[in-house]
Amino acid sequence: MTTQSSPTSVSTEIDVDADAEHAFRVFTEKIGTWWDDDKHILQAPLAEMIFEPYVGGHIIDRGTDGSECRWATILAYEPPARVCFSWNINLQWQLETNPDRTSEVEITFTPLAASRTRVVLTHRHLDRHGDGWEGMRDAVGSGWSLEGFAKAAQQPAGGGLAEALPVITDEVMRSRLAEVQPYTMLVLNTTPAFARPACDAIIWEHGRRNMTLVEAGLLAVVLPVDDDSSVAGYGVFNADVEMTRRLMDEDPGVRAGIFSVELHPVRGFPGSSLPA
Repeated sequence: MTTQSSPTSVSTEIDVDADAEHAFRVFTEKIGTWWDDDKHILQAPLAEMIFEPYVGGHIIDRGTDGSECRWATILAYEPPARVCFSWNINLQWQLETNPDRTSEVEITFTPLAASRTRVVLTHRHLDRHGDGWEGMRDAVGSGWSLEGFAKAAQQPAGGGLAEALPVITDEVMRSRLAEVQPYTMLVLNTTPAFARPACDAIIWEHGRRNMTLVEAGLLAVVLPVDDDSSVAGYGVFNADVEMTRRLMDEDPGVRAGIFSVELHPVRGFPGSSLPA
């Protein structure tokens, strides 16, 4: 690891044996696993660190007593290449509320090979902290160490579900959200008239009706509920609320009084489906 200083900034870099996506995820999502325990300004012992993964989010320290310290604001979030946040801490190591008197920390992740990444951290604009800012420069210059982060990033992923999740960029988010369409969510509840096996014949015809609506392209998702609650099932209709209500008024179970219906306008992504 190498560290360099310029008049108003400090920079440190390290090469880690991990791909850029994994290194980025460890630095952000798993920040609490490698951040030094003694580098917090909470009064209470630290319970957890939270990194909110979007521009305008915060890095939050949460104490064991429930207290919170939002000591950084996310200024750039570009997985897996770059993240930048403000350093909202003043020269007295207390929260700084004036954004004009906060410095910035930028971290870049540059692939060197399939499983090796150069991570560069630059803490800049330290002069924004005002008179005596040089003390902040000297403190962070000796305090920024990426050794703990590198050790955490180089740990085996472990095959957990979270580790296998892909990185979704802002561009992908905007593209997907542009495709959102309106649908209607159905919650089907049983009534006091529902009794098995007396109403089994009606339930059979209710199922036949569902299959007809699916074949017609009107009912996109059918989810019968298998527990002992009063909820009989959920469904997603490719229709507005009024049309869905008319369709359900003709359902055999609704007409027989063994089911009641809740309808909610929702949004979703065309093409979404249940896994095989």
